[in-house]
Amino acid sequence: MLAPWLFGSVEPWAQAAVFSATALLFAVWLIRASATGRPLQLPPGWIPAVCFLGWVGFQVMPIPSGLVAFLSPERLRLEQQAAHLLGISSPKWFALSVDPQLTRRYAWEFAGIGLYALLLWNIVSDGRLLRRLLLVVLAAGAALTLFGIIQRATWNGLLYWVRPIHGGDPFGPYVNRSHMGGLLLLIILLGLGYLSARSARRENGQRFDWRTWVRLPPEELFERLLLPLLLLIMAAGVLTSKSRGAMVSLLLALFLMALWFASQGREERRGLLGIAGFFVAGLLAALWIAADLFLGATERLGGEALALDQSPRLALWPEALELWRRFAWTGTGLGTFEVAFVLVRTVFPGNNAVTHAESNYIQLLCDTGVVGLGLVFWLILALLTAGSRSLARAEGRRRKRLVLGGLVAVISACLQGIANFDLSIMANWLYVVAAIVVMGKASEVGKGSSAASSLSDFPFPSGIW
Repeated sequence: MLAPWLFGSVEPWAQAAVFSATALLFAVWLIRASATGRPLQLPPGWIPAVCFLGWVGFQVMPIPSGLVAFLSPERLRLEQQAAHLLGISSPKWFALSVDPQLTRRYAWEFAGIGLYALLLWNIVSDGRLLRRLLLVVLAAGAALTLFGIIQRATWNGLLYWVRPIHGGDPFGPYVNRSHMGGLLLLIILLGLGYLSARSARRENGQRFDWRTWVRLPPEELFERLLLPLLLLIMAAGVLTSKSRGAMVSLLLALFLMALWFASQGREERRGLLGIAGFFVAGLLAALWIAADLFLGATERLGGEALALDQSPRLALWPEALELWRRFAWTGTGLGTFEVAFVLVRTVFPGNNAVTHAESNYIQLLCDTGVVGLGLVFWLILALLTAGSRSLARAEGRRRKRLVLGGLVAVISACLQGIANFDLSIMANWLYVVAAIVVMGKASEVGKGSSAASSLSDFPFPSGIW
């Protein structure tokens, strides 16, 4: 959960540190599990995830040139052209990726994310640990937001006031504030699910006695008083992040949550009112904290919607699709968009590199071809199916609301990727994993158990929602 503080874990050294720490923790857990005879559980979507990693691994493996000619004729032509320019004979074996080193780096990144998913899925085994996970996620989001606001107010052109940056539009420890907005979006939705689940225990006819406040432990006071305020500040952070994708995804996610509450009838009317109230309060908080950023982002969003022919994304995507047509089935190799796009590029003339396709799905199509994107869609479908089943089998309003928060967070991550690129932001994907664990575990932990640490026995005090 500390990965966002490493500049989003974008740089190779940060990704290596996160991967190494995850591998070490997994090894420790595996030793302890072996000693106690605890079986290894596999998270939802593991089959398509393993297939995708296998496909990326295949992209960097040297294979016979005849097989390359069958799978990707354009890749063979490029290799032959390069050999001709160098005055050497074309190699008999080479990889499908046009830059195996870059693809190998992405393969290690996503392998680390998968290992983290496996570790977290097995660690969160009861309601106490699930609640601890949610509190850690929410505390991390609150700390990141407050740090971002303080750094913006005292900005000296340096991240952490000491590290110079070249370009970008920073917010908090992120060089690109859009990625920070995408992270906060996930945390907000998990927080809303958590708060609404805690409020569901209000007993019929019971009124809150203000005298009980003095007897509440500090953790309870934090959750009742400060956590809703911090969620509003995080919402303001998303709305002022200048990320139009994060803003639209947040609005759509809140709409989905409100739609679910509305579909449950009068029993969930408080939840519907809570979502509406949070939306209004979030807008007011954004206008109060940084009205110029919020209004500027909404103005650009409206302007781009009214003048689609002027959109940089819509100028980039047709040429990206032309690159895909040249490597239709296998792609150019995960992470190689920047080096491969020069083959078709005519937009944005000049010395500035086009590093990504401004869309996760278009970039995956270019990088991994029809095969890779098909595996990703299979993974998304498997996760959403698992989330829907978890929501359907969850017993009680508390469990359902926790599952809802995780499910909507996963959906928002999928929506945000339509017009944003964050495949290289390892920290954000670790938080997506946390949302998947909440989505899948909230309906199961403690079920049929009388343990005090189970979710059904854990105290969810009443509150205003």
